Amino acid sequence: MDDLPVPGRQRSWWLREALAAEGDPPPAPALSRDTDADVVIVGGGYTGMWAAYFIHERWPDARIVLLEQDICGGGPSGRNGGFVHGWWESLGYLVERFGPDAGLEIAREADEVVDGIGAWCKRHRVDANFVKAGYLRVNAFPSEPPDWEEAVERLGAAGVGKALEPVDAAAVQRVCASPAFREGLLMPSAASIQPAMLARGLRRVLLKRGVRIFEGTPVDSVWHDGRVWARTEGGVVAADQAVLAINAWAAGWPNLRSRVLAWGSYMVVTEPIPDRLAELGWTGGELLSDSRFTISYFRTTRDGRIAFGAGVGSAGYGGSMDGTFTDDRRAVARVVANFHHLFPMLRDVGLIDAWGGPIDITGHRFPEIASSHGGNIHFAHGFAGNGAGPSRLAGRILAALVVDPTDRLARLPIVGRRQPLLPPEPIRFIGARMVREALIRQDDQLDAGRRPVWYLRLIAQLPRLLGYRIGH
Repeated sequence: MDDLPVPGRQRSWWLREALAAEGDPPPAPALSRDTDADVVIVGGGYTGMWAAYFIHERWPDARIVLLEQDICGGGPSGRNGGFVHGWWESLGYLVERFGPDAGLEIAREADEVVDGIGAWCKRHRVDANFVKAGYLRVNAFPSEPPDWEEAVERLGAAGVGKALEPVDAAAVQRVCASPAFREGLLMPSAASIQPAMLARGLRRVLLKRGVRIFEGTPVDSVWHDGRVWARTEGGVVAADQAVLAINAWAAGWPNLRSRVLAWGSYMVVTEPIPDRLAELGWTGGELLSDSRFTISYFRTTRDGRIAFGAGVGSAGYGGSMDGTFTDDRRAVARVVANFHHLFPMLRDVGLIDAWGGPIDITGHRFPEIASSHGGNIHFAHGFAGNGAGPSRLAGRILAALVVDPTDRLARLPIVGRRQPLLPPEPIRFIGARMVREALIRQDDQLDAGRRPVWYLRLIAQLPRLLGYRIGH
């Protein structure tokens, strides 16, 4: 592993690029005294900033305070793959949980995020490298059939068959000529962004609108006694309502930790290779992934690099946000092995950086958006590594809950539906680590064209046998 990029030494490549484009500005000052607000938002990632933006849209005079422990975009919002899409592949789950009409309503609302983000960037002159070129999931298993027939049939029956389009192997090769790629499933409505550019653009717009942002301000606790109080080392914010937009950090938060598991995902980025991308035919900006459970996801950048990630990190223990999510060199080695497996012709290409971050997973691998404490504290988390787009929907819903709980968005069937309770520690940690290893090894055997051994299949299926949607 000595020749691999080392994660954890610096901020993600995305965020360094975004900060450099801003001229490396200093962080906003930390909170240093008690203050008062109409709404206090805990968390300066996508969810918290979209919530602040849409609250301001609905209530321009609202006094909004946003508290971020690092800098805005310093967490997963500045480290993710930049895949912006809705929930069309999850329509089956939505229909089973909420019914046909409600499931389709939620999926349609989620699909707004793509064109919504593109229009927002244009309106506010945020150059987030928005490219609407579609998302192609490929079957890279040499002996396994594709796993998407049921999803395609459901969409056809619902009258939205064009939302997901099966693509034959020859068409996949025209998008990207990897010898590992077979047939694919295209989501035409998807787009890519430079994720940190979007996060920093949101921050700029919020500051211009008068939202008070305090960076370097961890929140110790939030409580309610008629008003909501958010305590930090430098002072207390008293507000009428609060939004908890803490995502993976919910795994360590009172009253939320029982429903959220933090899991690591890592990325690497290549040196610029525009000529090699042209040889592959991969010049249209399409998003790609394979069909592993421990998914490999990859896309190109404006300057001709490949950014390649995989969900091969470890689960955290008890909500602790330690080096598991930032410094795992074994996870980076697995990401690189996946990269070389899918792109063997690029083994000579330099990998210049690696980084990781936590993703927040619930028992059904679907977000939880709800209110508590008499409708005064609102929260959203559980995006399972796919929050670049749906976090905008969450922000719209949270704003509706704050400003007008009778609004149609606040009454979407997804709102208020809690996710299953997860096992307590240490059972959760041990079980998650065991299942993770089984899933990775099962994917590796499928990559090699072998049928996974029976005990790996059994361990990988344990979550589903227990009522969760975490395994195959």
